[in-house]
Amino acid sequence: MKKIERFYFGTWQLGGQFKQLSCAYIESLLRFAINIGVRRFDTAAVYGKGKVEQILGSCLPEDAVIVTKIPARAKPDIASPSPIQQFYSPDIIYRSADESLKRLRRPCVDTVLLHNWIPSWTSNDAITVLEYLAQLKKQGLAKRIGISLPDDFSCHVDLAVLQNIDVIEAPFNPQQQWVTSQIPELLRLKKEVLLRSLFCRGKLITARESANTLMQRALTLETSVVVGMTTKDQIVQNIETMKGGVNNEPT
Repeated sequence: MKKIERFYFGTWQLGGQFKQLSCAYIESLLRFAINIGVRRFDTAAVYGKGKVEQILGSCLPEDAVIVTKIPARAKPDIASPSPIQQFYSPDIIYRSADESLKRLRRPCVDTVLLHNWIPSWTSNDAITVLEYLAQLKKQGLAKRIGISLPDDFSCHVDLAVLQNIDVIEAPFNPQQQWVTSQIPELLRLKKEVLLRSLFCRGKLITARESANTLMQRALTLETSVVVGMTTKDQIVQNIETMKGGVNNEPT
């Protein structure tokens, strides 16, 4: 796979986490990215309380590849795990997916992930929830399904879970690199791995040499990478790094 095809424009920052960005500015940023070849976008229902999905729906071309995420009823606690049924139900999954598709103005998206997944969810109950999620594929609403792992997730994903999903999104940065030990298995099982939070949600923006080194390492893992950007310069720098530019530093 070409490196640029492994690059996802992460949209978490567009929801106002660092600073408020106008809809007009976000639209101009997205159109700039599209015009220079970006076609993959990572988003979620909760980003900007749905605003980011709405803007993506108004801007993205038909050939854009979209990953979106379904939030849990409440954020699960890894330290004090509760049954998955307290967080996901068929109604939550189908209603959230339907609302996301309406905001994105699409009958189908490439990938739908459960936004909050914890290590203890390996029982038959968890598999049942993944079967609910798989109904989105059967109904033609998503081409692939998967899970997004939180920052404090630090163990291998159970094989029983892997057998029921297509995609895993996991953090990868100086503080969180556990996923590298499972990547060979994930690739062998033909799972797409999306590495996110490369720059610790902006903390590495000023440490450009470290950020560049980290991104180059991520490229060697044969996975996909999700990178958030809030300026046109950042988009250009990151794409040049994806293409193998030596002197370009991602931000």
